[in-house]
Amino acid sequence: MVETITITCRTRRDELCALMAEYFRAEGCVEVRAEAPGYLAPEKIVGSIKDHAPALTCRRTDARGTAVLMDTLLVEGGAMEIDEVVSRLQLFSSAAQAIDGELHLVVPEKVGGFDGEELARALLKRLGLRVNRIWAL
Repeated sequence: MVETITITCRTRRDELCALMAEYFRAEGCVEVRAEAPGYLAPEKIVGSIKDHAPALTCRRTDARGTAVLMDTLLVEGGAMEIDEVVSRLQLFSSAAQAIDGELHLVVPEKVGGFDGEELARALLKRLGLRVNRIWAL
């Protein structure tokens, strides 16, 4: 059976958060919280300099209940200033490592004519950060 879900969103970021929330829910994840209609917002993660809330959080149903943190990068409606982007990436990367969780990033397929995933990988490399998966949508 195919289930069709219609969601009205204000920004591209909201659309991507809704899409990923439905993906993780369909994958069997629990405690899905997302910056999307119909979901509770993710809680802020306390940082040493600044607190940020990821775009989505959930838990896998594996034996460890692996936590998943997801954020958007270079997406209309999300953080665009480089200082804010770097702060978010550093905090979420550190948090995912501290809890032995996963960090996922959602990027546009193209950013100013360039490949979004390549731009994300270059930024992560420059910052010395790793993520579990980059979703180019």
